[in-house]
Amino acid sequence: MPRLTSASGKSRQGGFTLIEVMAAFAVFALMFGMILQILSTSLSNTRRAGDFTQAALWAQSKLDPAGIETMLEPGRTSGRFDDRFSWTLEVSEEMVFDERGLDALEMPIALYRLDLTVTWGERPQREALFSTLRSVDVNWEERQQMMLQ
Repeated sequence: MPRLTSASGKSRQGGFTLIEVMAAFAVFALMFGMILQILSTSLSNTRRAGDFTQAALWAQSKLDPAGIETMLEPGRTSGRFDDRFSWTLEVSEEMVFDERGLDALEMPIALYRLDLTVTWGERPQREALFSTLRSVDVNWEERQQMMLQ
């Protein structure tokens, strides 16, 4: 190693002092801790987004056939999609108001509100609420029976 000569003529070796090494290590430790926190938060957010996406897909699979394959009836039902996700469906009939003076009771459609709550996870349990409106032909069952005859 090259020797450095100070103004007093004494030689000293070049390098880092203990304080400089400790300061560099402290900065490294802080930066490493921040990076680990960012990665942990990122992984948590990715998992949460994946769970919400899965809940939306389950909800779509439950809401799509409602009112098409079977007649809707007001009430509350519940069940499980799999071992992680469960659902509760609440169906209520909505009143249809027509500003043109038509009698809503004589209209050939009924309007239903579907509120589907998908829950998953352990404590704290997560949930997502999906709501939609469905119009249903009130004479649907009669037409189905006529088609079968």
